[in-house]
Amino acid sequence: MKRKKLPTKTHKGLFLYCTQCKKYFSYTNKNIKTSDGSFIKKEPECGVSKSKLSNCKFTEKHRYKSRLHMPGNNNKIVSRTLDAFTYQEAVVQAIDFENEFTLDLKLNGKSDKGTKRYYLFDCQIQYIDFLQNIGVPDHQKVQRSEKHIKEIQKSLLLFNEALTKNKVNKKITLIDRITDDHVGYFHTFLLNDKGYSSKTYNNKIAVLRSFYKWTVAKFDLNISNPFEKVRARAVVVKKDTITQQEFKRLLEIISPENGHTTTGVSNVKARNRYKPYLKDAIELALHTGGRREEVIDLKWNMITESEEIPIFITVRNLKVERIKGEGFNENVAPKIIPITKSLKKLLYRMGYQNKRGMDEFLISPDRTQTSTYALMDNLSKGFSHFYKQLGTGRELQLKSLRKTYLTYLSAALNGDTKSLSSHTTDEVLQKHYIDEKIVSKAVKELDIFNS
Repeated sequence: MKRKKLPTKTHKGLFLYCTQCKKYFSYTNKNIKTSDGSFIKKEPECGVSKSKLSNCKFTEKHRYKSRLHMPGNNNKIVSRTLDAFTYQEAVVQAIDFENEFTLDLKLNGKSDKGTKRYYLFDCQIQYIDFLQNIGVPDHQKVQRSEKHIKEIQKSLLLFNEALTKNKVNKKITLIDRITDDHVGYFHTFLLNDKGYSSKTYNNKIAVLRSFYKWTVAKFDLNISNPFEKVRARAVVVKKDTITQQEFKRLLEIISPENGHTTTGVSNVKARNRYKPYLKDAIELALHTGGRREEVIDLKWNMITESEEIPIFITVRNLKVERIKGEGFNENVAPKIIPITKSLKKLLYRMGYQNKRGMDEFLISPDRTQTSTYALMDNLSKGFSHFYKQLGTGRELQLKSLRKTYLTYLSAALNGDTKSLSSHTTDEVLQKHYIDEKIVSKAVKELDIFNS
């Protein structure tokens, strides 16, 4: 990340703040005149290493911050963390903050009443910092994916958009003045303006509920959470599974010639969704019932044998491990994937006889030019791209393969599937994954689609 800088003479009240060492900087470097008339370059010290600021290893934790004194009380300071990347942007945002603060004083009186003021926008920025473990004590840190954090940030931005539409300024709105009216604006915006489904609506509301809960606890506010009153909307769970005919046709059309597509609207880019490993990955997804990351991270040495016959695969339960957090997830039980008749055929076709016991990925063994995330993305987007070409009138996603697998597995094991699939109850499994339409087709010796 590019280092943020401050000139020798900065805009009044504008500082560079490090959320790692909690130190404010009024400049990043300046020339000091010595007694002999020459100049030397001076830099402030990092609050952690005591070395020059330019050597700081925590540049991603540097923030521009504007600090203002309360009128009549110079010991009382209000501040705002700015989301600027350059000094010029920071000056503009600092001036906006000053104007908004002045207007806020006029509208709400000049007395501070001894309480600190917490602005909605400032709290949102601090919440994102918290999710990224910026300024969080080591024992409280939780590892979250970049995708997860971006989804939360998107929900916060949608809330701000709803407020702006209703002429509410997010930057001068105090967090303790968010009412049912503001929640109502968000409710209408999500359903009418965005046209979101009930599931997406519930997810967005949940993000704001969690944000508000965090804010109340973080700043010890004596207020209730207005998002607690929002009722979850009923969600129709689609248990779409893929048919044998569809799956066969899908594998047949996966080719470089059929992989061409374009992405973007204003900046259109040509892409090819075909990947040499796509067929194998899709077949593994069906015959293991694994999530994307589980499929991509499968290794040959995860396979357990009995009398030289592969019988099951042991994989980490990544979903539960991440929920529990680092330091609390050592005893999470792994997931057991039984090597069914159809999965065994696939493994031998992929080279099990020569690869057995090797510490090598089944999919794209050479990871020097790619990443797990890129492979996951290619898998899900590749499946959607090629399935769409079948023209079934349905919009299946990669997770339909997991639903298909668990449906067959549930029937083969007489409903006692949770010990393998890692779902806490059969009720959860039944609601979200089991398609009753094909339960009757399951056979005693599981062989999905007679592969």
